[in-house]
Amino acid sequence: MRIAEFLLSAIIAFAVVYVVHRNYLPAPVKLTSSSNNFALEVNTVPMALADSILTIPVTVTGEKKAGVKYVLRYAKPNLRNLEHLHRYGTSPLAPVDSAAGIYKAIVSIGAKGNISHYFFEVRDPVGRYLAGIKLPDEKPLTTTAIGRIDPWVTYGFFSAMFVAILTITIGAFSSLRVLVSKIDPQSVKIPFIIAAVFLIISVYVAGNLYRAQLSGAAWQGVPFGVDMADNLKQFLLAFLIFIVLSLRLVGAKSGGRKTVFPSPVLGYLGIASFFMMILAYLAPLVIKSQILNMTYYFYAFFALLLAAYLLGFRSSKNA
Repeated sequence: MRIAEFLLSAIIAFAVVYVVHRNYLPAPVKLTSSSNNFALEVNTVPMALADSILTIPVTVTGEKKAGVKYVLRYAKPNLRNLEHLHRYGTSPLAPVDSAAGIYKAIVSIGAKGNISHYFFEVRDPVGRYLAGIKLPDEKPLTTTAIGRIDPWVTYGFFSAMFVAILTITIGAFSSLRVLVSKIDPQSVKIPFIIAAVFLIISVYVAGNLYRAQLSGAAWQGVPFGVDMADNLKQFLLAFLIFIVLSLRLVGAKSGGRKTVFPSPVLGYLGIASFFMMILAYLAPLVIKSQILNMTYYFYAFFALLLAAYLLGFRSSKNA
């Protein structure tokens, strides 16, 4: 049974890490648009190497008239009020195969962490708008300047993530046996301690190194940011520490020794950690919006765990 649990835990951990690895960086998306008998098509470029020149193929089809212009509209780095079109510069698209309607735009990528904003338009000979292509919400396309990531940083980041997920899953299986087979809940303590340690390594150490080399960004979770991925992992870490502390043995007036919470409660907490892990790693891949008040959610969650622990500790100590 233990071997089967370990193998299944390893499979689950590998599957989660694989999905996160494949989706950690945004993938290109094909955009299409049509207006006034013109159609445009382009693949987004979410990221490009810093201080490089990016070439973006653009397909424009439609009635070809003398004087019609195919242009790139671009904003300067760190420019505000991007919704104001007059703040964008204009550069003509260079023909690659004009018969097939294939052109190219040249975008200069700035320093690491900078975001380039741009979009494409078709204008008539006197400059009137005929067609264009932006993101679905009418925002400009963006390309973030990134740096090269050392292979050892990538390996360390995803390896620590794998161990954290593996041990959380093993702990959840052990917690299930606490409920079903009535085994000693202390058997789940070691997996959750290891999980907490490697979660700290993957999130705060290797994760920050990975982001620093990628985009120069620092920690994006509470208390400094609202990034959902960072914050959900911080929720998970707080919950793991809560479980480990709840497994602490405390003295009782009767002379026995008990954990802070009864065995069934500890079993359910351990199982809940698995679902929190799935939420922490996979939800950010699906939910792209940010929760602006994540700080308040985290502190409320932390206060709830602290209150529950203190009540449980007091009750077990006075039992």
